[in-house]
Amino acid sequence: MSTDINLLLVTDEESLKRKKRVRILNFAAAASLIGVGLASLGVFLLIRAIDPSPILAEQKDVLGKMSQLENRQAKLFILNNRVENIDKVLKIRKDLSKVTSGLLAKIPSDLSIDDFEVNDKSVIMTGQSRSLSAIGEFINNLTDMVYKKEIIKSLTINSLALDESRNSYRISVKSEL
Repeated sequence: MSTDINLLLVTDEESLKRKKRVRILNFAAAASLIGVGLASLGVFLLIRAIDPSPILAEQKDVLGKMSQLENRQAKLFILNNRVENIDKVLKIRKDLSKVTSGLLAKIPSDLSIDDFEVNDKSVIMTGQSRSLSAIGEFINNLTDMVYKKEIIKSLTINSLALDESRNSYRISVKSEL
């Protein structure tokens, strides 16, 4: 066993000098912080005591500019709100040009359309042809659209009649969008 074990902390001169330097630096940092704070407080009070009018004039100027910006801000808020609402309506609204072009593409060449009414819920078409096969092709095209759920959801044949004076067949259909 060793008898040379020393449990006491040895303090040498170099460690004492380091501790002293750290204390001096800490004191200098705190003193400079307090000094800068007191100096800025003194300058502020001095400026305030000498002539507060430039500060008040600048304050009024800034408040005036802010009130003008508040009017613009209100106008921008209203415009943004309107644009958002229009965007919502456009997203909900159906594109009727696609509906009409899609339906007109399914009409056979032998069938002439006399009346074509489109609104946001339904389409009513009235047409005539000299051939029943053109009317049958038209009905088949529309029923295929219903089965494929392309544009229309349902199809109702309102009337199918023979016009003897013109020797043609008339058809009227209603489709739900």
